[in-house]
Amino acid sequence: MPASSSTRFFSKSSRRLTTDTLFRFIIQTNSYDDIRSSFLHDTESTLSCTNGHLSEYDLRHLWSLLSQMIRRRLLNYEPCLLPELGAFVLINHPSSDNTNNLTKEPFFVLDTTFARRHRLSRITKPNLSSALSLSLQANGKSTHIEPNTTLSSFNMQTIDYNSLQNESGLTREQLMTAISHIFDFIDKEVSPHGSCYLEFPQLGHFKVLFGLATFEFSENFIDEFKATMTNEK
Repeated sequence: MPASSSTRFFSKSSRRLTTDTLFRFIIQTNSYDDIRSSFLHDTESTLSCTNGHLSEYDLRHLWSLLSQMIRRRLLNYEPCLLPELGAFVLINHPSSDNTNNLTKEPFFVLDTTFARRHRLSRITKPNLSSALSLSLQANGKSTHIEPNTTLSSFNMQTIDYNSLQNESGLTREQLMTAISHIFDFIDKEVSPHGSCYLEFPQLGHFKVLFGLATFEFSENFIDEFKATMTNEK
């Protein structure tokens, strides 16, 4: 019996999921689906798509644009919700030199449902509820947070699809399908028994190691973020 598409290329307990292996896996799976479909397709696509699938180059370019969009949001002190995976938020906490002043810190919150589904641990912050409450307050919602509420309930800004469409040159259908495929594959391949190291260009890395999921912001981004706070003073 042929191996299923979810197990053909990865053994989730033994392989490391990286950005490179993620996109190779997507392309290999798409190619497998193309062969099975026994369709003849128009080869004159301007975006080197086959059966509606983007090329590896187009997927990597879209991923880079998405990462840059998140980076711009955080530098403007705006949260960003990613499909199913989690959210980038800003947390206020006392500065180290003066407890009367508050300073901001970028932080990634892993979605509760995602964490439970993959049996992952996550780092929490004492004032994380306050950070999420701000996103509700900005949308005119009650700031009361029920225990175990999923991030999708907060109605914070999600991906700016219009901006990504303009920057990527993709059609709306191609963009939505590609974003959905990327996060679906991350969801399928993350394992508490394996490791994950996904690069978000110019932002940092999403990591899973020994069942703990974290996001490590790059030093360059942290320096740039601190500079925005200095300029505000």
